[in-house]
Amino acid sequence: MPGRPFFGRHWGLIAMTKRIQAVPKSLGKPGGSLWKAILGDLEDGWELDKRELHLLERACRCEDEMRELEAVVDKEGSMGRGSTGQAVVHPAILEGRQLKLTQLRLLSALELEDPGAQLATPASKRARRAAQSRWGRN
Repeated sequence: MPGRPFFGRHWGLIAMTKRIQAVPKSLGKPGGSLWKAILGDLEDGWELDKRELHLLERACRCEDEMRELEAVVDKEGSMGRGSTGQAVVHPAILEGRQLKLTQLRLLSALELEDPGAQLATPASKRARRAAQSRWGRN
């Protein structure tokens, strides 16, 4: 169960503790900031398992890479020239778009939801989103 509460050594009604994992050394400053923000926002007593920590680290690496690509675009501009001299979008913008999608999928896979919320199947989540968009509620 993702993002499950941790109650000491056992899953039960024991004093809850909050453990913050250290920022992996492989992350840069932007990725480290995202790491701290997400883990810092977890409810007291909640922790991520190894699979979720791996997904979070990958999402944070995407953040680092997106920032690097943004710096390249800031330096070189958003447009370039193609092989026949035509104007083309800078490849870093296209790669950044892919990284954003990847990061979104990784963070969604963490399934960090309110601990009091009922567990929902993917089908019920889609139905809820459809109903909310139909009725103009977000």
